[in-house]
Parts: sequence; C-alpha cells; structure tokens
Amino acid sequence: MRTIDSFTVAVHRKRREHGMTLGEVAARAGYSASYLSKLLHGHRALLPAVVRDLDKALAAEGELEKIAAAQRGDTGPANRPMQLPPATSDFVGRETQLRAMDHALVAQGWPGSTATIIIEGGFWTGKTALAIHWASGMQARFPGGCLFADLRGLAPGTPADPEEVLDGFLLALGVRAAELDAASLPVRIARYRSLLAERPAVVVLDNVTNHQQTEWLLPGTGSVVLATSRKHQPGLLARTGGTLVQLPPLASDEAFELLGRRAGAARVRANAAAAEHVVEHCGRLPMTIRIVAEHLRHHRDTSLTDLAERLGSVHTCLDLFTSSDPAVNLHDVVDRSYLALPPMARRVFRYLGIGPVTTVGPESVAVLTGLDIERAQEALRLLAAANLLEPAPDGRYRISHLLRAYARQHALATELTNEIETAQHRTLQWYTATAWATNNTLAPDWADNANVPQNPAGNDSPQSGHTRFTTAMAWCEREATTALQAARTARRRNATDDTAWLLPTAFLPYFALTRNWNTWLIAAHDGLAAARAVGNNTGIARSLLALGWVEHELGRTDQGIEHLEDALRLHETIGDDRSRAWNAYSLGLAYTSRGRITDAREAHQLADRLFTDVGVDIGVAVNRAAFANACDLHGDQDQAMTYALDVLDRALASGSTAVLGIAHQRIGVLLARHGQHRKALQHFDKALAARNQPWQRWCTAETLVSRAEALRHLGQAQQARETYLQSLEILDRLRDPRAPEIRTRLASLDAETPAPANQCQQT
Repeated sequence: MRTIDSFTVAVHRKRREHGMTLGEVAARAGYSASYLSKLLHGHRALLPAVVRDLDKALAAEGELEKIAAAQRGDTGPANRPMQLPPATSDFVGRETQLRAMDHALVAQGWPGSTATIIIEGGFWTGKTALAIHWASGMQARFPGGCLFADLRGLAPGTPADPEEVLDGFLLALGVRAAELDAASLPVRIARYRSLLAERPAVVVLDNVTNHQQTEWLLPGTGSVVLATSRKHQPGLLARTGGTLVQLPPLASDEAFELLGRRAGAARVRANAAAAEHVVEHCGRLPMTIRIVAEHLRHHRDTSLTDLAERLGSVHTCLDLFTSSDPAVNLHDVVDRSYLALPPMARRVFRYLGIGPVTTVGPESVAVLTGLDIERAQEALRLLAAANLLEPAPDGRYRISHLLRAYARQHALATELTNEIETAQHRTLQWYTATAWATNNTLAPDWADNANVPQNPAGNDSPQSGHTRFTTAMAWCEREATTALQAARTARRRNATDDTAWLLPTAFLPYFALTRNWNTWLIAAHDGLAAARAVGNNTGIARSLLALGWVEHELGRTDQGIEHLEDALRLHETIGDDRSRAWNAYSLGLAYTSRGRITDAREAHQLADRLFTDVGVDIGVAVNRAAFANACDLHGDQDQAMTYALDVLDRALASGSTAVLGIAHQRIGVLLARHGQHRKALQHFDKALAARNQPWQRWCTAETLVSRAEALRHLGQAQQARETYLQSLEILDRLRDPRAPEIRTRLASLDAETPAPANQCQQT
C-alpha cells in the first residue's frame, strides 16, 4: 500500500495547493467523489486514463502519472517515442495533399475512432517525405509521440515481419523485453492497442505491402495511422475506412523551384526554358530532380541545355539514374514494381515502351499487343494499380517518359525484333485507318482514301466504321493529339512512311468543325513536312490546304491565300477532285474576308460544281452557305437567299444538326444585313438550338455575336451586352483571335449605353 499511499498523499497535497475539496477534484476530472475516494483507498486500480485526468485536473505536470506508473511496476509505457526519420530540408509544394490529410484527421478523428490516411503514388514521388513532413507537424499533438516502421513492401529483400515490427513498437513504448517473451501474439496486440488508447500516437507505416501486413499494427482509439504504398491498397482502405491521398509528380512550378534550390536558383533562372525541359524529362519527380541537381553541382561545365537534350532522348535519359546505390538506381526501384506484375501485364508494359504514343486506351493497346480488348483493359488496370501508369480523365492511361524508356529497354531485351516492328506498324495502321473512318463519318466522302491502309482491327473494331456522328466526334476529341504523336513517331522511325502525312491530314473535317486552332496548325505543319520528306504530291496538296485554311481562320489570310492557291493548282494536277472542292471552298472564304468578292464567287462556283460531280452532299451544303454570303456582298440578294434556303432544305432532309446550324446562321446574317433584325433573331435562336454540342463552342460564339448585333440594332442594349459577354467567354476559353474585336464592340456599346457598375466589372 506504500505506493498507493504515496499517490494518495500526492493527490491531497496538490489539491490543498489549489484550495480544492476532494469533490471539486473529482468533478474537474470527470468522476464521482465516491469513485475517487475508493481509488485513493486502494479499492480501485490506478488506470492510466484516470490518473492522466487527475494529473491534468490538479495541474501536476506528470507527477501523478509517474507515481502511478511506479505503483504498476511499469514505468516504460510512460515513454514518448519520437521515431520519425529526419524530414527533408527541401520539401516543396504538396499543399493540396497536406490539406486533404488535415481534413482527414478532423473528419475521421471523432471520439473513439482512429484516423487512417493512406498515401499512394508511383516511384520517387515523395510519399515517405510527405508522410514525415506531415507527421512531424502533428506528433506534438499526440501524447504517445510517433512510431515509425518501414515495412519494405517494395524494397530489397523480404517485406518486414509485422510481428517483429509490433514488438519493436512495444519496446519503444516502454514494455520490457521479458514481458514480450512471455506473452502470446494476441496479448501483445492487445497491450499495444491499450497503450495507444491511453496515450494516442501518430503511427507511420511506410512502404506497405497489403492490409494483412498492417493488421496487427493498427492502433485502437485516438491515434492516427499514416501509411504509404506504391501499390493500390483497397483492402486497407476498406477495413479502416481510411482516406486515400493520391500523390502525383510535383506541379511544374514546384519542380522548377526544387531544381533551383538544389542546383542554384540563379543558374536555373538564367536558362529557365532548358530548366523547364529538364524537370519535365525528369517526370517532375522529387528524387530524379535531386539526382539531376547533384549532377549539375558536380559538373559545372554541363549546361542545362545539354542536360535537357540528354534527358529528352529515350536512349540516354536513364543514364543519370543508374547507380550502384540501390536507393538512387531507377532500375532497381522500378524492377520491384515490374517484377511483381503477372506475366501478361509485364508484356503489355514492355510493349508500351515501343509503342508510338504515351497515352493509350484498351483499343489501341489491344492492337499494339494482339490481345483482346478485355485482357488489354485488365492489364492497364493492373499497371495503374501498381502506379506504373497514370489514369487520364478520359478513361485512357499515360506512361511517363522515364517509365517508357525503362519499358523500352526491357522490350528490346525480351521481345523479338520482327514482332516489335510488326506491332509498331500494326498500331500506326490502326490509328490511320480509324482517323480516316471517323472523319469520313463527320464529312462523308470528303476525300479520296486510296492511300489509307486497311484497319488491322477489322470492321468489328469499336473505332472503325462509325455510324454515329457523336461517336466519331468523341473519338477525334480524345485521340487527335495522340494520333499526331503517332505520326511524328512514324516519321522518326521511317522517313518513307506515308502514315506521317496521312494521319495529320485525316483530321481536317474535325478541325474545320471544331476550330481546334492549335492542334490544327500543328497537324498542318507536321503533315506538310512529312509529305515533302517523302515527295508525295497528294500529301503536300492536302497539307497545304489544311495549312492555308487554318492560317485564314487565325487572321493570317494573305499567307493562307498563298498556300491555298498553291494547293489548288497541285490538286488539279493530281486530279483529286474531292480535296480540290474543299480547297476551292476554303479559298472562297479567304477571298471574301479580303473583299475579293469576284474571286470568291468563282472559287465557290468551282467548289459547287466539284462537290456536285463527286457527290459530296455535305460539301454542297456548306459551300452554298458561303456562296450565299459572297452573292449577297456582290449585290445579288435574291440568289443569296435562294442558296441559303437550299442549305436549310438540305439540312432538314439529311437530319444534320451541324448543317442546320449553318443554314439558320446564314439566313439570319442575310436578313440582318438588310435591316430585318427581328426576323434574323428568330434564325439566330434556331441556330443556337442546333449548335448545342460541346464541340460546337466556336459556332455557338459566332451565332451569339450575330445575335448581339441584331439586339443592338433593335435598341436592346442590355440584352446585347449580355450576349456579347456570353460569346466572349467562349472565345477567351478557345483563345480565339476574334476576342479582341468583340471587346471593342462591347466597349463601343458601353459608350453608347453605359451598363451598371457591377456588370462592367464582369469584363
């Protein structure tokens, strides 16, 4: 009873110091006076939680806890382990993830619960650094301190034995080794959880294999568990109800900042463009950036430009990340994820290294690997779960530059050369055939496709033989940029491959419908360079057509006319009347914008004859809509309206909403030009109703501008202003060169009829 008496004496001494009665002490600690009396007389155990409450109520600063621990003969558990490794001194960014972790602690940490946060990400993204950074700021809030263990889920050797980790935690918490030897595993687990229930802690489980490895290490109430893993952990998430924090590579500005900190801010700023290429080629991974920065510090004669070029090549980009030190050897690190995959997923991963693109979907991977779509999808899912691929918002997957180079090395070492070449050729054929099939759906029979290869996926492929306009448009929206990458890859691998110009020119209908300026311009230049490299006149003519057309759309009309005229002569020489018809149509548009109305009418007359002869109905319709405008500007109003109404009839007969929008837009413009603004508004509203798809944003903006002009002439200034603002929002989003002109019109309207101050701020 001596130690209990000592505890009792201490309680009474402290309460007298504070002038408190025993009942007041009990009330402040949250217990009854009867319970406290029995405790002090030795009739109740000195439970650590009760002692802690009494210590706090009497402001004893741990004195009562030490005395009670001595009574239990168990001074160890009062230990407060602080096992966190040192935090990195150059930690940057990750504000989004840190906020998510803070929120998870609050959201999950209700009384009696344990908050569990699982950080997942690819190799070298900084998962451990993020866990340590966050935990170091949180551990002071937990009386049990911080426990840390590397479970070696994807590390050299075998994963850590969870029983050994448990014993290590218990020793750190003050339990004697002799007690561990005498206790069974369930007893030790219960003791561990009891200790952390009394003194909650931050428990960091780094590099987790699976839920089974962590099951015995999960504490009871009040603590927070912070786990990291390179693999997805559905079991751990499901069992704990934890919060998943996905850790991608650093943002570009964060990666740039880290390189500056490590290699020298002045040196990085002096060649910022090359530095940006360096961090992008490093995948914006903290570890690769640190390795590169150390190389720069020790090789002062190496320029950022040279380094960017070296990192940009799939042949040399891995050289800097090859080391005898496994911690900084990319091959050793990625091998652990790669070798853990099933054989089919490993094979798909290797083929992604030799494929023509970095963003893939199940269909393209099925063509590349020869698998069926279901197995290709399963392989992609497994690779994403291993964080070897990054899921894209559109349902496809991306492979990073470094992982692609790693996969390529394994493919060249494992696969037969002829099989690699066959897979590459088959995939390029698929992209080419599918691009032409989908664009032929957007504009039926728009060009001669004699050069287009057969689709290796056959007619049953989801992307071949599209019968629905919206499906074809969706494929182009998703794959246009990827297809251009495939074309550039084809040109690098084989300078005589027609794919390099066939693919870029295939997307002309898509570009003309969506006004995707930047990609259109890139495609035109890529196609022209490729066609000239192989000396293919058909490719040169079609590329000049695409280039001149987009130049006109971007306001470079004189340059565009020059290219369109060259293309028209070349199309006539080679006898490609379909492409020649589109060439004449786009040249007529350019002539009209330059006020060359006679030339425009001749161009549209030629296009009308050619479209009719080759049976391209959609070409007849869109050309006559433009022809109507040229006729009206020439003074032939009746002929202009006749053409416009013919377009409307064709749209209604075909059911094409795209042509219907063109028809109503043209009729509205003709009516407005001759003062019939109220009638024009009716057609503009019908045009807006037809132009309601996301890919028609530019057309919607065009109609909104026309509608605003009509409203302005009708004296409805406020409605005109609102309509201008709607169009301007779209044009700004598209980075359309016409946006400044609309701002000028809006400013002119405001000068005539000032808008309320709160609305002026919107611009």
